[in-house]
Amino acid sequence: MKKRERRGFIRRVGSMLTGIAAVAVLGGVSLARAEDTAWPTRQITFVVPWPAGGETDIYARALAHEVSAQLGQPVIVENRPGATGAIGIRHVVRGKADGYTFLFANTTALVGNVVSSPEPVNFDPVKDVTPVGLVVETVYVLWAHPSIGVRTFDELLARAKDADKPQLAFGITGNGAVSELSVEQLARHYQLDLIKVPYKGSAPQVADLIAGHTQIGTANLGVALGAYKEGRLVPLLAIGKERLPELPDVPSSRELGFTEPDFTLWDGLFAPANTPPDIVAELTRVVGEAARRQSFKAIADGNGHSAIFQPGKEAAKRLKDDLAARHRFKAQLEAKK
Repeated sequence: MKKRERRGFIRRVGSMLTGIAAVAVLGGVSLARAEDTAWPTRQITFVVPWPAGGETDIYARALAHEVSAQLGQPVIVENRPGATGAIGIRHVVRGKADGYTFLFANTTALVGNVVSSPEPVNFDPVKDVTPVGLVVETVYVLWAHPSIGVRTFDELLARAKDADKPQLAFGITGNGAVSELSVEQLARHYQLDLIKVPYKGSAPQVADLIAGHTQIGTANLGVALGAYKEGRLVPLLAIGKERLPELPDVPSSRELGFTEPDFTLWDGLFAPANTPPDIVAELTRVVGEAARRQSFKAIADGNGHSAIFQPGKEAAKRLKDDLAARHRFKAQLEAKK
């Protein structure tokens, strides 16, 4: 090759290499940007502020399984119990809002505890979390142990007011829990003198009720239906807006005139505030599909709950409305002291 031709060849090769390098650089930038915006690229965590094995934990794990299958990334459940849910909630809201850690919590932790806790919970359920969606709804039932000889709510009132018989005891499971507030509402309205027995969770509370160590208490159908069918518990009142299909002869609390607060319990998924909106939107879509799947509904039905789906804004409104109603209820209780 002649000298002049060699120089031309070198220039052409150099230009080609420069072009390739430029494309590589641009491609690298494009890939980097794609990697930055892609979600998820790694494991996701659902934090449950209650012990493993409880109702909220069961639904968190069921939802995690469905979401993982759709997103193609592992979704694990991490239990951080304590302080009626406050410990787990604070862990999430103080962490990174990067779309990889979420909160799966219920009404008791995000509403009841905020209103009823004797100590500051150190989080704001309206400002510190963004609802992804509510997925489960639960109506609790007031039950009696058969040893006290009542079959209806009216008979319970007569028995509780009988000064010649021992006081009735009922179990409570935490600040702002349905187990406490619903019975407290009834006791104050009907001027009943009852004994509170505190428990660390619903499982021991219901176990003692079935065993007769307490005489009345609340539990959902999934927990108590077996004992009811065996004659070890008597249903007296559905603590909600309507009668339950499984207990058509048992009145609802609304029928007795108790319209507020609504003690129907919900469970749902929440993101830390400031989580990128596109991630929240995508997860909301995925959670909606998961909550509508028959596999998820079957778990809810099998545990005495109802699978629902209330997305972002709808869930946020329900959270705010429930919070306001509980504050009004607390003010009413304090005014009657």
